[in-house]
Amino acid sequence: MKYIREIDRGLARGEAAVAATVLLLMIAVAAAQAALRNLTNLDFDWANLVLERMEWADSFLQKGTLWLAFFGASLSTFDEKHIAIDVLPRIAPPRGKQLLRAIVCIFAAVTCFYLGRVFWLSVLNNALEIPLEYSVLGAADEMIHICEAPIAILADTGLSKPRLFCAVRSALEVFGADMSTPDVALQLIVPAMFIFMSVRFFSRAAAASVAFITKNYPEASEGEG
Repeated sequence: MKYIREIDRGLARGEAAVAATVLLLMIAVAAAQAALRNLTNLDFDWANLVLERMEWADSFLQKGTLWLAFFGASLSTFDEKHIAIDVLPRIAPPRGKQLLRAIVCIFAAVTCFYLGRVFWLSVLNNALEIPLEYSVLGAADEMIHICEAPIAILADTGLSKPRLFCAVRSALEVFGADMSTPDVALQLIVPAMFIFMSVRFFSRAAAASVAFITKNYPEASEGEG
């Protein structure tokens, strides 16, 4: 169990690093938007042009907020600062606390797993609709995704593949996630973090079960409960 806690602690550090990076990028993008809008009011034409090229910024800030929310939720489960009703564990004897802890963690893990599954299916359903900007007319007069379009067709239309997104899309296809747009792909953070929290709760349930069986009740420190 000590080995599992060390892995969990390392993953939590990674989550914190990603969350901090997303937050810093959001601050930078929001500050740039605000500065450019102020410059447009001062009749700087180039600021308008830059703002037009930053049409992705609003979507990025929306999805960044979503990412921060779920990384924060996951980190709160690591630190055991999530919402909990702990009246019984406070008055129960040490062994009873471990039993209650195991039951609650199993229930939370199952709940997170099914929530993750529901959101996974929802994201896949959203990915079925391919917007016009990510579709081209194929040889058989059918609309195909731009990432799947042959080079010859793209050459005729004058379009080019968004290489970064197409590479990410190909990687996600390994997991059965056929994403249509970057916005939809970024929504995968929701089912991913629910499943991650489910695994974390299962590991906590396993630790509590071992403690209950062996009657070994170490003092739980932050993030190790």
